[in-house]
Parts: sequence; structure tokens; C-alpha cells
Amino acid sequence: MFTYQLRKRVFRIENGESFSFPNSAEILIVLGPSQPFGVEAGGGRTAVRAVAATANFNANTGEHTIDSHTPLSPLDLTIHEPNRRLELRGNQLRVIVERVESNRELTELIESIYYGLPILLNVEFADPPVIERIRGNVGESLFRWELADWRFEFHTTTQEEQERKVARSWERFGLLSSPGNRRLIGALHYFYKASRLRNAGHSPWEFTAEIILNLSKSLEILFPPSGDGQPRDAVRNGLTALGYSSGAIERNFIPAMALRNEIDVGHVDLSLYTRTQLQTLHRYTEMAEDVLREMLERTMTRMANGETTLEPHDARSVGARARRIIERLESNFREFE
Repeated sequence: MFTYQLRKRVFRIENGESFSFPNSAEILIVLGPSQPFGVEAGGGRTAVRAVAATANFNANTGEHTIDSHTPLSPLDLTIHEPNRRLELRGNQLRVIVERVESNRELTELIESIYYGLPILLNVEFADPPVIERIRGNVGESLFRWELADWRFEFHTTTQEEQERKVARSWERFGLLSSPGNRRLIGALHYFYKASRLRNAGHSPWEFTAEIILNLSKSLEILFPPSGDGQPRDAVRNGLTALGYSSGAIERNFIPAMALRNEIDVGHVDLSLYTRTQLQTLHRYTEMAEDVLREMLERTMTRMANGETTLEPHDARSVGARARRIIERLESNFREFE
């Protein structure tokens, strides 16, 4: 469920005062986006009822937002509970706890809010909420709750190299226009979706499950099984033909298909994983995109040189089952028109 979001976080002390327990604590949670919390007038899909508003539409992307001429005031709410008080002022939520017994209790409270509050608010709000950052204090000790570690990933290039990449991409249009290369278009499309999802999330791993799903689809559509063959064996054979060793195939490519089928990607999963297991999963998912990028680059180069051909895919109309589903949807829509 949260398999790819559960990243180790730590308390970073700001003023040199170590935690001491039991103690009082105050947690400050900054939420976004700002509009539904009454902090900004625009930028979202939340409009004030019975108030004039301006709708904004991007005709290039289809994105749309609305600005109420008299926007919401900053939300102002106080909730009293035994041992704690919640104060929401705009997009800042303070959780004031009279007594916290241990570091573990504090961590569990923060984690429950971090993972639980956005998914609950999302049912109520039109704009999916996120938690931007968390900080606070335990007694006199000031802290920030942040990632324990992280990886930076950059690609170096030169002016000339970037220009060559654009020219090479343009030259490869011939590969896409060939009627027999529909599989290549599909593989590139799924890989593009995977890459976009990594950049579109609130964090690089917000949509990791969906990224892995699309990477797996990219492999499966590029190397289809024949007859009653197994998809993974077909991918192994296709990658071997591209020059990859058995070890590289099992290490770099097959896990994407295994994760899709077994671990919180293509199927629901409420399992609890150990920290070590999660770190292993995260390590693979962070490298998978570059592995597939190099493979697609190699595939197109070999295709352009006449060294590789793909299994043909005949264009055909939608299957009977899919057609029945669409017809049922059309019927449902007509009932409410």
C-alpha cells in the first residue's frame, strides 16, 4: 500500500537540545496546495459557492483552475482532544500534545498524520492535499522531520551533445512511421509515462508503483511471447538478442516485471515490509528508469542499422469484451443526459 512511499525519516535537532521524555510536544504541519485552505485565491479547483469567479483554461494542455473573486479566508479551526489540541490556521496545522512518553510515540504520531491526513482530506477536497514539511519542538528542543538520506541523480552533457540528441531523435521519426513498428511506439509511450510520473509527483517516488507498471509494459510490448510462451521468457530472449548478458537481464530488467505482478504494483497489497526489504525495493526502483532508457536507445540504434527487427503487430479493432464495456458506459451516460 505505502510500499514505495515509506522512506526512513529522522528528527534533525536545530538548537542542540536533545530530546528528553516524557515531555510536551508541538508539531507544525504545513499543507498544500494553498487554495483550499484559504491562503491563496487561485491555482486549484476550489471555488467559493455563490461568489463570482474566473475560470482559467490552458488550451494547450487542458489544465484548468478557478479564481474566486472573493476567496476563502484562511481556515480557522480548533479541535480539542484528551491530551492534545489541534489548531488549523490557513494551511498550517499545529498539534499540541501535553505529554509524549517516548521518541517512538512521537514518531508514530507524526507518521500517522503524514500518511493518513492527506488521504482523508482528499475525499473531502477537490484539490488533492499534500504535506509540504513538518517541524516542531519537544520541550525546548526544536526539530525538523526530514528524510534520513537521499540520492542525487544528474546527467552531464555538452552543448554539442544535446544538439546531437535532438537531431538523432528527429532522424528516428522514420522508425515510428513504419507500419511494422507499432510495438516500438508502444514501448516508447509507456517509458515516457514512467518518466513523466517520476517528475510529476510531490516526491520522486510518489508514483513509483505506476512507474514500475509502465516500465514493465514497455518491456512486455517490445518483446511479446509467441504461442503459449511466458512473458518473462520472451523478454529474456529479446534482451539476449540485443546483447545483454543473462546476469544483466535478471538483475536490471526482470525485477520490473516481478514487482508488477507480486509487490504493490499491478495488484493490491497490504503487506508490511521490513525496513531492509523496503530499502532493497527502493534501490531497484530508483535505477530502473535509466536501465530502460539505455535499452530503448540500443534498440532504436540497432533498428536503424538493420540489426534488429521487432515482432509485427497487426492493427486491429477493439476486442469484444472491451467493446461491451464501452457500450455499457455509453448506455449509462444516456440515462443521465
